[in-house]
Amino acid sequence: MAAPLEGIRVLDFTRYQQGPFATVILADFGADVVKVEEPNGDYGRRMWREADGFSAFWEALDRGKKSVCIDLRQPEGCDLALLLADRADVLVENFRPGTMEKWGLGPDVVLARNPRIIYARATGWGSKGPMAGLPSFDQIAQAFSGFAQHSGGGPGHRPEVPYPGIADQTGGMNLALGIMTALFVRERTGKGQVVEVSLLGTQLALQAPELLHVLHFGEERPREFRAAPTVGHYRCSDDRWVMIVGIDQKFWPRIARALGLDHLVDDPRFARGGARYRNRAELEAIMEAAFAANTSAHWLERLRAEDVPASLVQEYRELAESEQPWANGYLAEQDHPRFGRQRVVGPHIQLSETPPRLAFPARDLGVDTESVLAELGLDADTIASLKQRGVIGPAPAAVRSASPGGAN
Repeated sequence: MAAPLEGIRVLDFTRYQQGPFATVILADFGADVVKVEEPNGDYGRRMWREADGFSAFWEALDRGKKSVCIDLRQPEGCDLALLLADRADVLVENFRPGTMEKWGLGPDVVLARNPRIIYARATGWGSKGPMAGLPSFDQIAQAFSGFAQHSGGGPGHRPEVPYPGIADQTGGMNLALGIMTALFVRERTGKGQVVEVSLLGTQLALQAPELLHVLHFGEERPREFRAAPTVGHYRCSDDRWVMIVGIDQKFWPRIARALGLDHLVDDPRFARGGARYRNRAELEAIMEAAFAANTSAHWLERLRAEDVPASLVQEYRELAESEQPWANGYLAEQDHPRFGRQRVVGPHIQLSETPPRLAFPARDLGVDTESVLAELGLDADTIASLKQRGVIGPAPAAVRSASPGGAN
């Protein structure tokens, strides 16, 4: 059965994380993704590089993409990029606004030549406003959007970045969503358009309920260790933490029974949500003592027997050994030409009739340059001349650094 995006060619100019994650999603859904890199390669190739040459950052964000090296700072390189765009269904880039226009590759030029193309842009700040041209990265968006301050406890507290990359990863998901929406519109209208997603916009969407509270009341909701006595994590006797989320009133009797606190179910101090919140310090102390009296395994068994949403707070290594993500394909195995059999993060979106397929591992720098250009009709002599003049192909230093044990 054909993959959902089979036959869709994506011309990928993205770098680092936000844009590359979007095109990984497209590749897993069957798109033919051609990644255009500068002669020294995407800087992401050198991030998290270990002694054996393996980079989890690169492998996670650039699987399923052919690698083509073109020097866009040379006019001939830009001409080649335009020829590739003429045959593409989607172009994706995440340079600072104005960079593609400087190279003659902006949406006005590309759409004039190929009116059906989806021109997708991932920016830091959005394309409008006084900060549109400023540089940005994930943590900058977390800082400006209030996410870092709120994560640290809110105004007056030390800001925290709970996960470097959350703006990039969610931005990539949203960019892929925008691209697929535009492809669907093209099926109706026959026309391409510009799609834009920004780190800032994604961070605002991610925090919509919290921000709406501020917009309405003028101040943040307090951020506390637990959202409520029945919503949060508790330490057990084995020094492990168990997370429970009992939002609805129906969960209170179940939690109380699971913890052996049946006598508190109808206690007027705790019987209803408002009362539990007003008396939260007292109730949390009781629940903390209960959890501390036995192991995490004991409490998980009892909580799940009462159908209470509960989980052990796991480390990544424990997650990797859990059956659940493997059963759904969220974790999978794949053969890598250099590193052998690998456990990898798989597609997170499932379709029953046209499921995604784990795309091939990340490619070595520039290995597909000549074959992709040959598809444009360039003969061997022309390709050799472009390579000799440094218009295409990886720089020698980039090739050396890409080998195991090479420079980081």
